[in-house]
Amino acid sequence: MKLLILKAHTVCLAMLAMFTIGLSACKKNGGTATDDGEKYLTCKINGKYREFNYSVNANDEPATDTVHFVVISGWEKQDKITGFGIDMHIAEGAKEATYVANGASGPSLAGKYYIQEMKDGKFVGTTVFNGGDLDGSNFTLTITSLTKWGVKGTFSGKLKLLGGDEIVTVTEGKFSAPYN
Repeated sequence: MKLLILKAHTVCLAMLAMFTIGLSACKKNGGTATDDGEKYLTCKINGKYREFNYSVNANDEPATDTVHFVVISGWEKQDKITGFGIDMHIAEGAKEATYVANGASGPSLAGKYYIQEMKDGKFVGTTVFNGGDLDGSNFTLTITSLTKWGVKGTFSGKLKLLGGDEIVTVTEGKFSAPYN
């Protein structure tokens, strides 16, 4: 009888250990596997280094093995006034590869730099620079890692003011964004 109780106790301890190890391999807010990489979204805009590291994330974890869209975004500060985002929709599925969009040609891919305008503490509009989906603009996205954790890569391009002619140049862009 003592041997049976000892075996049952050992099995319970082993199950508890496996459960604890399984929890430590999950994110606190989603239950998906984690990656030891940190979250970041940085680039240079017209030569000035910028960090959009507040609330960096990617779209929801794909429900299938084929990733039809990649969405990454982050804010410069907690006030959510200035941000950067990347949107790509690809029917055949995203892979670890380089994607280029020039105006209306290429995949459905856009880089967006946006600044929300406030007056007297109220939102009054947003200035948006788009690259990749407007004539006179371009955007390049290289996906270097596409895992259950999220997506990592680099980006660059010429983004055009939505509704205007002003251009901003984005260089040395890189990101590491976990799925929501």
